[in-house]
Amino acid sequence: MNNKRATKRALLTSIMALVMCVVMLVGTTFAWFTDTASTGVNKIVSGNLKVDIIGADSDSHIEKLNFTKAAGAEGEALLWEPGCRYLTQGFRIANKGNLALKWKAEINKDNIVDGKAAPTAKDGKSLLDVIDFYVVTGTGENAPEVAIEDFVGNLAKDAKSDVYYIKGVMQTTAGNDYQDLTLEGITITVYATQDTVENDSFGKTYDKDATYPVASAAEMKTALAAGGIVSVNKDIKTDNIGNTIADRVTISKPTTLNLDAKIISPDNMGNNDINFCALIVDADTTINAGENGGIDTGTNGGYGINVRKGAKLTITGGNYYGGGTAVQVQEGTLTITGGHFAVEAFGDPYGYNFLLNCIDSAYKDGTAKIIVKGGTFVNFDPSNNSAEGTGTNFVAAGYKVVSATQTNGDIWYTVVPE
Repeated sequence: MNNKRATKRALLTSIMALVMCVVMLVGTTFAWFTDTASTGVNKIVSGNLKVDIIGADSDSHIEKLNFTKAAGAEGEALLWEPGCRYLTQGFRIANKGNLALKWKAEINKDNIVDGKAAPTAKDGKSLLDVIDFYVVTGTGENAPEVAIEDFVGNLAKDAKSDVYYIKGVMQTTAGNDYQDLTLEGITITVYATQDTVENDSFGKTYDKDATYPVASAAEMKTALAAGGIVSVNKDIKTDNIGNTIADRVTISKPTTLNLDAKIISPDNMGNNDINFCALIVDADTTINAGENGGIDTGTNGGYGINVRKGAKLTITGGNYYGGGTAVQVQEGTLTITGGHFAVEAFGDPYGYNFLLNCIDSAYKDGTAKIIVKGGTFVNFDPSNNSAEGTGTNFVAAGYKVVSATQTNGDIWYTVVPE
């Protein structure tokens, strides 16, 4: 009897001890043997893509290429007539960067009258419209040639090309309208982009879709309508003063627009009521612009940008100048993280009040929004303006405005983190 009681007491004591252990563990965490190890990542260095046009036997940059006459006829006037063929001086392409590149060349788009660029050659006729251009690799009459619009060259890093020439051939169908016009000089622009040579961790096809910068207003308009990555690295004058829907420059599909230079719309576009914006954004777009990039609408110009159809536009930098309004949101969302924004002021009483603006009804029902997280705004406080009524605030939470008066009396309002 006593042994049974002792056994029960011992068992009960053991159970109680286990319960106490569990109670003590409740609310605690287990400890395990642990260790960590770290390693550095080798430095990240971006590549450099840079191209130049140099002489056939010199490494100096060539400012202009001249056409040449046959040996012994160097003193003759250089006159174009149907069927004639002229070669430029030789030139080479130099890759002055550390990335492989592919390149193409384009003849300047200006017409030339007596050696000077002019909007039209004669009575609306363009001499360059009846001259076909080719890239050739020799001076012989039968040297291989490729139409300039079809030619693509490739260069390894730090490499220089063989000598090339531009060959011009005047079409035999050119009529009397093209008489009395001379072409003294010609310029070419070389456009370069990445080539599929360098490897990343998965191969060398990551840049197979790399595109060239657009070379003209027409090319830019087509590229923006198609969407994708569009790059502008020289100022482009749109010359689209017409007041029709067809005259508009419109982003129709999702686009990344890289502006290292400006889109310049015509003066007096502010008189239009249909085509009154330098750029219309109808699809999600990001504009990445450098210090020389942006939009300039000139004198009595139109708006800089108009956002429509629910598009989301993000502007990360650049300079934007509009007629009364730099960016308007008709329907969609504008987010600004950087850039410099100014306008040619409206007449009294509006002045600079609509530098950034939403269509009133769309702002009220929430279909038009502006979110400012950076940038500088001339004579317009994005945190306290009257664009959508007294006290309108477009500045995002966590940001503030710092103002600075300039020597000319303008006040610059810059948005910075709090």
